[in-house]
Order: sequence, then structure tokens, then C-alpha cells
Amino acid sequence: MKNTPLKKLIFNPLYWPTAFFLAVLRLLVLLPVSWLEYLGTALGMLVYYARPSRARAAMVNLKIAFPEHTAQEITRLCKTNFKHLGTGVFEVGLAWWQQKKLLKISRINGLHHLTAALEKGRGVILLTSHFTCLEIGAHIICTKVPLEAVYKPAKNKLFDFFMVKKRNEHFSKLISNDSPRKIIAALKRNHVIWYAPDQNLRGKDVVFAPFFNEMATAITAPSRLATLSGAALVPYYIKRHRDKASGEIIYELFILPCVENFPTDDINKDAAQINLINEDLIRQNPEQYLWVHKRYKTRPPGEKPLY
Repeated sequence: MKNTPLKKLIFNPLYWPTAFFLAVLRLLVLLPVSWLEYLGTALGMLVYYARPSRARAAMVNLKIAFPEHTAQEITRLCKTNFKHLGTGVFEVGLAWWQQKKLLKISRINGLHHLTAALEKGRGVILLTSHFTCLEIGAHIICTKVPLEAVYKPAKNKLFDFFMVKKRNEHFSKLISNDSPRKIIAALKRNHVIWYAPDQNLRGKDVVFAPFFNEMATAITAPSRLATLSGAALVPYYIKRHRDKASGEIIYELFILPCVENFPTDDINKDAAQINLINEDLIRQNPEQYLWVHKRYKTRPPGEKPLY
């Protein structure tokens, strides 16, 4: 995967703030994880008050997802979510530069579901959602199985350079989300493809289907990939919490059983199922989902904007 040379990016003043941020992040992740959680909480609340447009987007999403909650409960959940969002910034650094430390405080539940799917020899689409500690999950799983990650290149070229570099150090391969042939080839090698198709999308492979209590975009790609390769679909989610016995922060992955009867002969039905699976994953850990993302930005024809 080709990138602009690092020296060219570093000497471009446009990327100096990013370079400073990454340098500080590289140093801060040497601190204990509990300290990073405190710093992340402060950063998250700063963003909550400094970026009201993002807070409003999160509030809209939460009201749609949890109509049974009171206004006070929604506000409380939104603030908690921003605290996790701030911590997620430091968790990127943990995944990139502190994998050994990370593995000591990580647990995987249900790994046998993944290995059983691989025994079929047709690869696995490992489906997840954009949790605030998303980067952590992939860096834990890649220590257990050959993992190839589908990713969308970042707009910031310097950040993208380091994202590609650090992921390449740990993953078997990175595959751009516009390279379906490479994804199919990886599945046919019986590798695991890390895929998070839960965000707002546009294009010919997108339909509309329910997501929580509102129509949202749904992607048909997982159905097509599974049809062409015979790959199994295995969902998982990740959660950061404190161990009840020790009180220490741990990262816990929950790998769920292979999805049965997927794909079907109805690609629209399969896309709707992907939305439903992601909804179920998010309900397991709603506080740490990326609610600031404008999931309902693309609307069905004739529908009014929600943001």
C-alpha cells in the first residue's frame, strides 16, 4: 500500500499539528492505563462543550435509539459517551505503540467460535461496530488469527501514514474498502477479514433498512462477499471496564457464534440483517459506541434531514 513519503508530510506545515499530536500521544501512552482514562474523560468533556454540533448529533442518535429514556437519561448517557470518546483517542496510541501492555489487560471470550468457523476453510468476515475502543479489538484478535483489515483511508495523510504503518506491523494485510477482489482473495486464503460496516454510506451497494428505530443505510457488500467466497459471518464487540475482583481496567472481547443462514438469496434482506446485527452489538455496550457519527445523514427519498 503506497503512501506519501513521511519526510514530505513532516515538512508540510499543514500537518504540523498532527505531528505534534502524534508525538504527544506516543509519550502519553507510556502512562498507566488508569491515568489515560482520567485524561480521556477530561478530553471528552472538553469536546462535549467545545463542539456542540457533535454533541447535538449524538443526542439525536441516542433519542432515536432509546426512545424509552427520559431527557435527563439521554443527556447523562451522551456525556458518558463523550468521556469514552476522549479515552478512545489514547486507546489508538495503546494499540499502535503498547501492544504488549495491552495484551496483559485483555481477555477474549468466544474465541472458539472464530476458530470453528476457520476450520471450514473458507475464511471469516469478522463483523463489528465502531466502538470508541475499536482499534484495540483488532490489535488483540490479530495475535490469535491471521487478520486482514478492511479500512477507509483517512483524509489526513500524516495520520493515515501512521495508521497504515502501525496496522501493517500487526495485521497480515490492510485492504482498502474499495478493493472487493482483494477481500475475496483473502477469504479464499482462509483469513479473517475485520469489517465494520455500520456507518452512513452512499453508493450502488447501499440500500435502506431499519437501524434501531429509524431507516438508515445498509450495505450489501458482506452478503456479496459471503456468496462469492463461502465465508462465515462472525460478529464481535469490545468493552473497556474495570475488573470486579482487581478493580483494574481491562479490555474484554466477546466473539459471538457464526451467523446462521447467511447469506440468503435476498441481498436486501441480508443487508437489513447486517444492520440488525450491528444494532444488537451496540446494545451490548451503548456507552462506548460512536454516537457522534451522523449515522442517519443519508435519508430515504422524501425523508427530512435529522441533523
